[in-house]
Amino acid sequence: MKRPPRCHVRSVLAVLTLMGLSFAASQDPVVQRYAGNGTQNTRPFSVSQGWEVQWDASGDIFQLFLHTGSGDLVDVAANQMGSGSGASYFPQPGTYYFQVNAIGPWALSVVHVSAGPAQVGTAPVVFHGNGTRNTRPFAASGPWEVQWDASGDIFQVFIQDGRGNLVDVAANQLGPGRGASYQPRSGTYYLQVNAMGAWTLQVVPVR
Repeated sequence: MKRPPRCHVRSVLAVLTLMGLSFAASQDPVVQRYAGNGTQNTRPFSVSQGWEVQWDASGDIFQLFLHTGSGDLVDVAANQMGSGSGASYFPQPGTYYFQVNAIGPWALSVVHVSAGPAQVGTAPVVFHGNGTRNTRPFAASGPWEVQWDASGDIFQVFIQDGRGNLVDVAANQLGPGRGASYQPRSGTYYLQVNAMGAWTLQVVPVR
């Protein structure tokens, strides 16, 4: 996909500044940026490798539905209550667009994920979020455990392999609280989180 003209990028950044929305500096190549207010569908974008959508929303509701270029629903990328930023990972290349259901201003950035999977080693791999999102991938060389602390009424975690195939349901918790789920196999995975409210995950090796 051709990069947008420089003047278009500058105009989008100017809009983000006026809206008070911004993204942290990243080494990941930017594929496309979008900005809006309320509900709309973005124009399509194309990705050639694993990628991530990053968002910053200022309203009480922010939902993001991923569609193929032909209009088929692929996944729910975000379902966030309240303002804030977040990100959601997807492994498959292709052409997509987003259906945004929101209250208030928001900004999106689609990036190619240039870094390899985080290694599950002596330090835990930690993820934070609010509502629904997919974590970036991680690699485990042996058995591992996902541990969580969730604050909302619903918290579900689905383990996906590096190609996006469902491996297991790690969590299905009603109400806030902590928990943990063991996995015996090594490999590269990412976690699909379906939740209400804020949560923290950490992936640790089991010796």
